[in-house]
Amino acid sequence: MSLSIKKDLSIVIPSYNEIGNLKKLLNQVNNILIKNNNIEFIIVNNGSIDGTKEYLKINKHIFPKIKFVTVKKNIGYGHGIKYGLKFTTSDIISWTHADLQIDINDVVNHFKKYFPKIKKKKILIKGRRINRSIFNTFFTDSMSFIVYLIFNVKINDINGQPKIFSKVFVDKILKYGPNDFTIDLFLLLLVKKNNYMIKEFPLKFKNRLNDKAKGGGTFIGKVKLTIATLKFICLLKFNFSHKLWK
Repeated sequence: MSLSIKKDLSIVIPSYNEIGNLKKLLNQVNNILIKNNNIEFIIVNNGSIDGTKEYLKINKHIFPKIKFVTVKKNIGYGHGIKYGLKFTTSDIISWTHADLQIDINDVVNHFKKYFPKIKKKKILIKGRRINRSIFNTFFTDSMSFIVYLIFNVKINDINGQPKIFSKVFVDKILKYGPNDFTIDLFLLLLVKKNNYMIKEFPLKFKNRLNDKAKGGGTFIGKVKLTIATLKFICLLKFNFSHKLWK
């Protein structure tokens, strides 16, 4: 009887209408899994309506090492992450995007680099996007500044991917985490309130090659994300001492 090998890292990747990037993403993930049997990937079909469901159904047997789960109706990026978290089995969790603007291999390489620290210390590892435009950097830095003013917590590049952290936070993310892109801010504030250090590493941010940006990739998207984040900040301000942060 074969014994299952305990995984060291679970990586959740929500995918909403990313069929143009999906083939390359799955090939990259599959190649990683061939070389790393201590890692698991959970790809979440986050209610896609672009043929993703049919594509995965036809090709699922080609990628037997990858876990595929499906959200029937898209509720939001955060909801897709939370759904994927339910299928993780490792002590260390990560999430990132499916748009290939961050190299999945970089996620694995930095996990390996910081693995001892994550295991022994109260620390979250996150990417900080470099080589971005002044326009994009302005929006990112502005949100970080507002968070600092309101919560007295310094966090750079709130939506920078990936996030790599201990599974001890999963239950509260599932119970209290928002269903949209503010889930990144929620996690970072959560770990800060629990006296975790946030360690950043620079990652080259690539241009999107296929499909449309779903979050803050366009000016309108950035405005919507900013408004949603400000509303969420106001909501959290009145609950920042609540037991959910402890």
